[in-house]
Amino acid sequence: MGLAIIQAPAEPVVTLDETRLHLRVDGYDESDLIEALVEAATAQAEAFCRRRFLTQQWRVTLDAFPSGAIALPWPPLVSIESVAYVDKDGVVQTVPPGDYVVRTAETPGEVGLAHGNSWPSARAEPGAVRVEFTCGYGAPAAVPHAIRRAVLLVVGTLFANRETVAPVAMQPIPHAAEWLLGPYRVLRFAG
Repeated sequence: MGLAIIQAPAEPVVTLDETRLHLRVDGYDESDLIEALVEAATAQAEAFCRRRFLTQQWRVTLDAFPSGAIALPWPPLVSIESVAYVDKDGVVQTVPPGDYVVRTAETPGEVGLAHGNSWPSARAEPGAVRVEFTCGYGAPAAVPHAIRRAVLLVVGTLFANRETVAPVAMQPIPHAAEWLLGPYRVLRFAG
């Protein structure tokens, strides 16, 4: 399975002002560092949860259609933009939306066949099947509060311990952040 981002989130999961307040930082001298830490903390929290927090669009490529449903990474799944494939003649075709069902309530989300349908025959080549989808909770305000707090805790840890050697043992994710993220962690990952 190949993954490529098509459209990244337009804004961070927590604002600079929220983060400065959490860090108890006055002024904007360290804004670039803080924004970079927010980005790193968000990436770490998303990797831990196996989710994407903000609305974004991705493409999954497969070498062939599976025998059943296509499980998609990065819940929550919002929508499917297209299911396309390369036919035996090398022409890209789009599967009609009526031929499949989208299960956004599943974790991870899935694209399955509608009753009485089967996946078309794709050309035997790498990346012959392409699914474009939108995932994420929405705008930052729609992201669960516990996730946003966990990101701030990770930022705080990174901000306070800027060197590779810290005075205390560092965890990949601080225990309090891991506790906040735990309910959102996906245990069954697509792929």
